Amino acid sequence: MPDLNGVAKKTKGQQKIEMKKMRNESNLWVTFSKRRTGVFKKANELATLCGVDVAVIMFSPGNRVFSFGSPSVDSVVQRYKTQGPPPLLTLDLNKVHSTVYEVELHTHLHCLSNQIAIEKKRTKDLNHLAKAAEDQFWWARPIESMTDSQLDKYKKMLEEFKRQLKEKCGNLN
Repeated sequence: MPDLNGVAKKTKGQQKIEMKKMRNESNLWVTFSKRRTGVFKKANELATLCGVDVAVIMFSPGNRVFSFGSPSVDSVVQRYKTQGPPPLLTLDLNKVHSTVYEVELHTHLHCLSNQIAIEKKRTKDLNHLAKAAEDQFWWARPIESMTDSQLDKYKKMLEEFKRQLKEKCGNLN
């Protein structure tokens, strides 16, 4: 597909990939290597920007160990051992799942409320347009809803139409 300069793109660009284990061994190693570097880079940024101690330890598909630590993996692991796991790790997973589900429901409710508000506005706008059209084309209304002056105008219009029709088509009874 050509870009703005009329040059065809050589790559597909960034694509969303399905989150499941890759079958192609070569692709798996390349992806692991790139993503490992990305995770370490993000950990370094977090440590630098927020002034926190960070340790990341991972095992490659071939069981090789890779690690990153700021200030060092050993110091962060030692600190973790002495302080123990934070309370967040002891949470009841059912409660966490329930909370996540509630957030999803709340988000869905918010979206539905927005859609309802949009539809109400659309209905109001359509009613306004219908009213404007009715006011402008009053003769299109049912005769029973017309005022006396509108009926008189309508009668005169019909008589004028009949007269013009007679002129064009000859004498009609």
